[in-house]
This record gives sequence, structure tokens and C-alpha cells, in this order.
Amino acid sequence: MTVKEDFLQMLLDKGALRMESNPDKFFTFKSGRRSPNMVNTRALTDGEALAAIKRAYAQKIKELLDSGAVEDFDFIFGPAYAGISLACLACEGLFEMGVNKRYLYDRKEAKGYGDVKMDDLIVGAGHFFAGARILIVDDVITTGATKEDSLKKLASLGRQTIVGLVLAVDRQEKLGDATSVEEKSATQKLEGAGIKVFPILTMQEIYGMIKEYMPDADKMHWIEYYEKYGAVKLD
Repeated sequence: MTVKEDFLQMLLDKGALRMESNPDKFFTFKSGRRSPNMVNTRALTDGEALAAIKRAYAQKIKELLDSGAVEDFDFIFGPAYAGISLACLACEGLFEMGVNKRYLYDRKEAKGYGDVKMDDLIVGAGHFFAGARILIVDDVITTGATKEDSLKKLASLGRQTIVGLVLAVDRQEKLGDATSVEEKSATQKLEGAGIKVFPILTMQEIYGMIKEYMPDADKMHWIEYYEKYGAVKLD
């Protein structure tokens, strides 16, 4: 299997990629959109899944470094909450490949006591230095709101460069809600602001790899959803 195929199989086996055939039971997102599929990495809680996540993120990041797609960096930042474990696993996986990096993650609220310099709002901030280069890791991007909040928190540390964002899955949906659909996707908006986005998988790739096993009705549900909200087309 390729890295993408192996990662997708793990999402399916562990119930992190969920699909629904009955429109009355579609997954409702915060935006109000009702989708026939959902990627929920919080279902990945056993050792086998964590090992697969570590391997996939580390391999993706090492590939980006080796190819020059991202410049070398000093920190891996994981936005709370899903990104915290991803940053830790990515650092451990990279270390096993001979690449040693530090991780950072944010608190939802400032700590305000103890070792404030090290972990008041950004855990690990005591190691930060002006001009540091940061790679962000997260699970899924839909609206990009969490990423924008993270960028604001990181900016409070001082002068820095964000070298990229690595994701498990890019849903490739246009911004907006159930009734309002904007022109750009969250990824396109971030890249327009100079943040390179590198997903391990996109929803278009996922659909392409599983569509031959899907009932025709399910395929139509996916196609119709992306006709309405997608930044890409499924066929």
C-alpha cells in the first residue's frame, strides 16, 4: 500500500471516516451543513491507530523537508485540542527518522501561574526565539477558523515564519454555512495569505479510492454535497 492508501485504510478500520446512507441521519456540522461523510480523528485512540498517525505525519513531513516543499523549521505547533497529540506524535516519529524538533501547543485560556514563561498561553514558549520557523499540524480543515485563531496566538510570541500546515484530511469545502457559500475554500484562503497547506489526504482522493465499493446512491450523495459546497468536483 502507498502511504495514502495505508492511512485511509486505518481511518476506515478505526471508524474515523464515517459514512451515512440515510439523508435523515447525515452528519450536521457546526456550519449547519449536513454531510454524508465525516472525518473524526478523535476516534483514533488505541495504540495501533496512534502508531499509524505517527508514521503518516512523520513520513509526510520528512518528504516535505527532503523535497524542499517546506523549509527546515524549529518547532511543530499543534492547535488545541486535536493538534496537541498530533504535534507530539509527529515529533516522536521524526526523531525516529533522525530529525529532532520541539513541539508547541496552545491553551484555551492562559495559565497565569507557575512557570509562566514556559507555558502560560503557549506550552513550550520558553524555548521560542525571535525568527523561529514553525510548522503547524492539525487533523481536518473545513472552515479554517481554528487555524486563524492559532496564528493569532502564535503571533503573540514574536517574530516568526510559518513554513506550512500539515493536515490529515482537507475536506476541500468552500467557506460559508448551509445557506451561504463563498468562493474560496479554507485552504485557498490560507494559501492566499501565504500559508502552504499539505494534506495527507483530500476528500477528492478519498472518494477516488473508495467510490468503486460504494452503492450508487451513496456516490450520488457525495457528488451532490460537493456540487453544493465543494471547492472541487467529484465524479
